[in-house]
Amino acid sequence: MTDASLRDYQVADLAFYMANPKCLNLSDAGTGKTPSVCVMQWFLWDNLGIGTVWPQPKSLLKKNKKEILRFTGFKDEDVVIVDGTPKQVEKQLASGAKVFLMGFRRLTLSWRKLPAYVKAVHIDELHMGYKTADSQNSLQLFRMFDTGRMTHFLGMTGTLIDGKLSSAYPAIRIIEPRYYMSQEGFLNHHAVFGFDNKIEGWKNHDKLAKIFGRHAIRRTFASVHGEQEVVHIPEMVDMSPLQRRYYDTFRDEAVLELEQFYLDGTLPGVAFTRARQLMEHPGNFPDLREPGKFIDIMKGEPTEKEERLKVHLEEHWLNEKPLIIFTPLIPQQQRVAEILEAMRFKFGVINGDQSRKQRDKVDEDFIAGHIQIVLATEQTASFGYNWQFSGNKEVDHEIFMALGFSDATFVQARQRAIRGKRSTPLRLTTLEYNDSLDQHICSIIYRKSLDANKVDPSRPVLQLSGFEQEYKLAA
Repeated sequence: MTDASLRDYQVADLAFYMANPKCLNLSDAGTGKTPSVCVMQWFLWDNLGIGTVWPQPKSLLKKNKKEILRFTGFKDEDVVIVDGTPKQVEKQLASGAKVFLMGFRRLTLSWRKLPAYVKAVHIDELHMGYKTADSQNSLQLFRMFDTGRMTHFLGMTGTLIDGKLSSAYPAIRIIEPRYYMSQEGFLNHHAVFGFDNKIEGWKNHDKLAKIFGRHAIRRTFASVHGEQEVVHIPEMVDMSPLQRRYYDTFRDEAVLELEQFYLDGTLPGVAFTRARQLMEHPGNFPDLREPGKFIDIMKGEPTEKEERLKVHLEEHWLNEKPLIIFTPLIPQQQRVAEILEAMRFKFGVINGDQSRKQRDKVDEDFIAGHIQIVLATEQTASFGYNWQFSGNKEVDHEIFMALGFSDATFVQARQRAIRGKRSTPLRLTTLEYNDSLDQHICSIIYRKSLDANKVDPSRPVLQLSGFEQEYKLAA
């Protein structure tokens, strides 16, 4: 064993895993879930001869291997990352390792080829790979346990309730299928159906709370590190006159005539997408005549969100403090990147279109203090990254140019700068257009966070809007 040791609460977590062969660790990000899980893998092998397969987002593979070697007596050859060409994967699976780390899809494709002694499945960021019961990942995971091939299960996530209560069902199905017998049984008990048989809400949150109280352990960030002061400041922004005319015309008439083409808003899904593009990146608007290309329908005029961002950037240029900027929209990210380049900031971009190597380089540069700003999509950067410090400076500001629809993703993105006890408050700035879809998106996040809070009162209720009507609606 190495000289790295578990904290008292991590020892208690380990004891919980030992007493519960199928369980969950639902602790917040930054509370130290990984060390106790690594030691559990060592315990399974050293005492029971059971190997472990550990599926997770691929961005965590190298980090988690280092953690295993740091906290256990495993040798380097005992812990293998399974990835690469078919021949490489075949060789890795036949390596005789005790712990196999891989992505979610790799487990789905390769679990039958794992050595017979591998009977434990530990899953990091469970909500990212197994949030729906009918996905191929989940169906194969069920099969592993239904056939008796796997006997031990440990799921790790701070956001198991990810927008809807049904995201918890796959984990419950593994731990004890008899709670609901089927996904249909789960939905009949928890879903509120509308007249068109669509789910309109959720009920019976208390039953899930009791199940998690029995089969899961949870440490809040405050219980581990003390209360952290997070100051959320919603900044209300008016659209520019041209942008407001475009937006209101499209909203009221479901059609907008531009110089280059018409926007058709008669289909609800398309209308929502086009309206949001008008709001967030009209200067980088999809060219409907040539798919894959973009045009500026604002005639060179910046949006008011971009203008407000420049005010914050001036502040960071003067104080030289690090900054994290989030947006779920890549075209908007590209617009922000142009602003950062024009202001001569050193920055890095993270999104789903980049390779893992490119993202790792941005991560390393920011932590080392070589760049001042990370510009990231929430979806890609909401887990795994430790950005509380850049060089020797503590990150004290995150800006959300726009929000996604997931309360869990917002909380995880916020936690990138809360990875241990902070010495300064963290300021969260959310930019929001008055009288726009932004209020609707905030209400979706609010309802999802309220459902999660009813199951787990430590999950925050997110009332992110600064629009007065939205607060009245939420109340």
